[in-house]
Amino acid sequence: MKPFYQKLVTSPDHSVIFFDEEKPRFTVPWHFHPEIEILYVVKSTGTSYIGDSISSFGKGTLSIIGENVPHWWKSDERYLNGNAQEGIKALIIQFRTEIFDTNFINIPEMSAIKELLKKSKRGIQFGGSSKENLGKQMLRIFRSEGIKRLTELIILLDMMANANEFEYHLSTGYSKMINTYDFSRFNKIHEYLVNNFTKHITLDGVCDTVSMSPTALCRYFKKHTGKTLFSFLNEIRIGHACRLMIEENTSVSNACFESGFNNLSHFNFQFRRIMNITPSEYIIAHKY
Repeated sequence: MKPFYQKLVTSPDHSVIFFDEEKPRFTVPWHFHPEIEILYVVKSTGTSYIGDSISSFGKGTLSIIGENVPHWWKSDERYLNGNAQEGIKALIIQFRTEIFDTNFINIPEMSAIKELLKKSKRGIQFGGSSKENLGKQMLRIFRSEGIKRLTELIILLDMMANANEFEYHLSTGYSKMINTYDFSRFNKIHEYLVNNFTKHITLDGVCDTVSMSPTALCRYFKKHTGKTLFSFLNEIRIGHACRLMIEENTSVSNACFESGFNNLSHFNFQFRRIMNITPSEYIIAHKY
């Protein structure tokens, strides 16, 4: 699952790409591009793989992802199998930093946006009332045309820059690793874990994929993600379990074993550590 370079094409008379995307499911796999991307999920559910982070997404999810950051919005299985009749809808904006002239981006009034674009290299997901207000601004943008649309985009970026309810997708180490030779190595590890997390995974098995000793691999992974290899693996498994319990009404015990855990008490411990609530509490909180 090496990320592929996606060539985005703008029309000669536009500098920013605006997608109002409605289709059965998200179809672009693990990829990257030099454009900054803003994505607002109007309707859909699934898993986002952004750099070294794995999390669920759903209606209202809103993120800004920096240039060349690998990402993958993966639809839930029910979309892949054609069982979700309603399909997905997302509003997507993609642009290069070059749209802001050097003199313009350096004026005092643009300082917050300039800092936001730097921070976007770690990927930012917004929450709470910030997410709601930004979602409304996204809708405003897509109801606008021409220069009005661009001015509304600048307003959106300023709102993002001043939002106080957000979290980063990427760890500090991973964001520094992008565009280095280490990036290819990490992606081999990432691919192996994502493709095999439902199975029994050993440290030696992961080491074989990148020809590293166990000690070197553990040190390397912790340095670049701030997490241990198996903490990262457990996050993948717990994220999968969450989707099974909510989207497929899978029982807690079945979600445990179908996500790669072989011990229910260990699953419950890891779930509470990662999600801060028990699996049963999570189900209650997400049932409507």
